[in-house]
Amino acid sequence: MTELLSIKDISQELGIPQSTLRYYRDLFMDYLPSSGEGKKKRFYPEAVAVFQSISKSMHKNKSYEDIASDLNQRFTRFIEVDETENQSQQSSATQSQQQEISQIQALTPLTQLDGSAIMAVVASQNQALQQIAATISAVNEQQAELQNLKSEVTKLEERLETELTDHFQLIDIRLRQIMEEKEARKAKSFWQRLFA
Repeated sequence: MTELLSIKDISQELGIPQSTLRYYRDLFMDYLPSSGEGKKKRFYPEAVAVFQSISKSMHKNKSYEDIASDLNQRFTRFIEVDETENQSQQSSATQSQQQEISQIQALTPLTQLDGSAIMAVVASQNQALQQIAATISAVNEQQAELQNLKSEVTKLEERLETELTDHFQLIDIRLRQIMEEKEARKAKSFWQRLFA
């Protein structure tokens, strides 16, 4: 469940005084997704961006109409429905009417876009998909290269281990030969060594 924010929470997050946020709330309530009434009113996290946009527009000394127009273009209007009123309307409306209303509401953002805007969105999505595909391909190539390098390292480790074993065996053999020669010299008497 989404955690709802109080005016105090939003004030701390944006660094805007609570009184200023209440003023913005009173002017532009239709753009601020919220729940509850009075002091228990809480805002959805999406409202933070709306408050921030209002604040920036106010600092630019824009008029109420200009700010409302900007908000209309950037954010969806939030209309709080009274549950008792909603229930009475639901009982009077037929199921097909409700479906038609919900379909119209769902299509409303699309009807505000013209064909070129839709094509631009589709083109940007295609470009993003191509970039994702290229990235995946590059990652796959890097993984294959990494596997090859791991295989080469394993082969080199095995070769090194074999060569070290052979080398130590040769050293061991040579040391034994030296020890045997030394023992053979010690065993001979002084005269045998002298005349040998």
